[in-house]
Amino acid sequence: MKARILRPTPSMVIAMIALFISLGGSAVAVTRSGDQSADRASSRGKLTLRFGKIVDKDTTPFDGSFNFAIGHATCEKGERVISGGVRQIHNSTVWGDGRYIWMVESGPVPKRRGWYVQMNSDLGGAGRKDFLVVANCERK
Repeated sequence: MKARILRPTPSMVIAMIALFISLGGSAVAVTRSGDQSADRASSRGKLTLRFGKIVDKDTTPFDGSFNFAIGHATCEKGERVISGGVRQIHNSTVWGDGRYIWMVESGPVPKRRGWYVQMNSDLGGAGRKDFLVVANCERK
C-alpha cells in the first residue's frame, strides 16, 4: 500500500505563515528590549509598599446579597504610584475560593497618588479586617 501525502489547504498555509510571523516578531521584540529594561531597572527610585483599609458595606454574611467593598492606599508626597492590588491578611477557605468576594475594579488614581480597589462582597463586613489595599510607590 502506497502512503499518500496530504496537501495542506490554503487556509492552513495562511495560518502557518501567520504563526511564523507572529513568533518571529516576538523574538525580535525580546532581543531588542533586553538592554533597555536593564537600564530602566537600575534607574528606579526607592520602592515602598503602602497599605490602606477596605470599607466593606455588606451587613449579613453569606446571604446571597452582595454589596460594595471599597478601599484605597495612598503614596506619600514625593512618591508616585507604580502598581497596586489587594492583599488577603487571613487565610480562609470560606471566601478564599472567590464565591463570596471578587474584584470589580482596580487601578491607579494619579491625582491622589494612590491605588483604588472596588470589590463585591457577601462577607458581612469581614472584608474590613481580612483584606488590605496595596500601593507600590516609587520615590522620585
